[in-house]
Amino acid sequence: MKFLLLFLIIFINVFAQDWDRFAAREIIELPVGRFPEPDCRYSVHHKSQNGPLVRSKVNIGDEIYHYWNCNYKNNPKNYLFCVAVNNCTVSDNERIIQIIDENGCSKYPSILPDVSYQDDLSAGIHVHAFSLDVETTAVHFTCNIRMIIKENGLCHRPICHSK
Repeated sequence: MKFLLLFLIIFINVFAQDWDRFAAREIIELPVGRFPEPDCRYSVHHKSQNGPLVRSKVNIGDEIYHYWNCNYKNNPKNYLFCVAVNNCTVSDNERIIQIIDENGCSKYPSILPDVSYQDDLSAGIHVHAFSLDVETTAVHFTCNIRMIIKENGLCHRPICHSK
């Protein structure tokens, strides 16, 4: 019983010492109300972001551009959020291979660049079409889009070291 009481006193003392540091931290005030849901779209284009949409099969080696874009219907300029593309995988119905990690960085930078960001709500990646196997040429490409709250109006995405 004495041990328990001593532990409590130490805990309260440590908490009291840290209270000043905790109280001095800047608190971010978020607007009251429901946050608007983004309208996010994914498209694949020939050669560049402005190229025609890929609507049929492509050949291995063809240049393609994966493009993600989010908008807010009531606030197209969006002053609160930015996007971060991460956890991209490719699969051929037999295996799933992660090619972009949880930070949005390429796991294979010599053949696949990191995701690039045109602005706060748009991202893209320029690649050459590839296959995981000679016999199975269809590849499914999947990514997550994470919404990040801006700090002081700036978007702080993880920095990739392969650049």
